[in-house]
Amino acid sequence: MINRFITKSIQQNLFKGKAIIIYGARQVGKTTLLKQLSDKIDQDILWINGDDLQTAADLQPSLNRLKFIIGKHKIVFIDEAQRIKNIGLIIKLIVDNLKDVQVVATGSSAFDLASEIKEPLTGRKFLS
Repeated sequence: MINRFITKSIQQNLFKGKAIIIYGARQVGKTTLLKQLSDKIDQDILWINGDDLQTAADLQPSLNRLKFIIGKHKIVFIDEAQRIKNIGLIIKLIVDNLKDVQVVATGSSAFDLASEIKEPLTGRKFLS
């Protein structure tokens, strides 16, 4: 197992009222990092995979829908977030309205993810 230097930074920024966004090229270990984090977190985690077309289609920028999907989970990991339409608005709704829920999202296409989340998440995200 490779210990990554950003792991500690991510752990320190959990539950600070902002989403944590992890950018990186393909195959650098973003998903592995999330799995390692999940082993260190003593909470029930909701995993959302943007590569799953049905899951991506189910996520909508609707607060009621997001509350239903998230349920009682306190941490939401969104892997390959750039593949989910309106992901910036979806994360914004979670951060602004579900104060006890932490979002950690990864994106392999930094350009696509950055353009999707730039405006909606101004002041609402930590970047790693």
